Amino acid sequence: MVVVLNLILLLSLVFWVGGMFFFSFAAAPSIFKVLPRELAGDVVADIFPKYYLISYVCGFFILAVLLIKKYLFESTERFINLNLVLVIIMLGLSVYAGEIVRPQAAELKKEMRTVESGSDEYKKLDNTFKFIHLKSVICNIIVFIFGIAIIFINAYNYRVY
Repeated sequence: MVVVLNLILLLSLVFWVGGMFFFSFAAAPSIFKVLPRELAGDVVADIFPKYYLISYVCGFFILAVLLIKKYLFESTERFINLNLVLVIIMLGLSVYAGEIVRPQAAELKKEMRTVESGSDEYKKLDNTFKFIHLKSVICNIIVFIFGIAIIFINAYNYRVY
């Protein structure tokens, strides 16, 4: 049973962190390179709900596995508490970015389309959008780094001598 739990944990980590890596370094840059900026933004905005849903599902599975291992199997794995704290932070930041920041950014983009490009109001909205986008980027960077840390911790725990 513990082997199955470890498999679920590792697959969830790989899907979550790997998906973030692929989207951030392959998909999004290509979308913005090939499509006009406004259309690229629309495509990425359409992907984001799915992107965040994957993070919620993976985070839930990781959290569930760690709690089951800790409390039902009374795991003595090194760093299980650190894994739990990191996953809770990752999940919290993902929910914040997906459910609070993403809708704010979408609303701003919608409002920006009703204002003349280059106007003072547009510039103000654009600056606000850039700040909100930065919050999202920071959340995702932290989630990514913590995910890599959990992968490293688990690689250390499962090493063979």
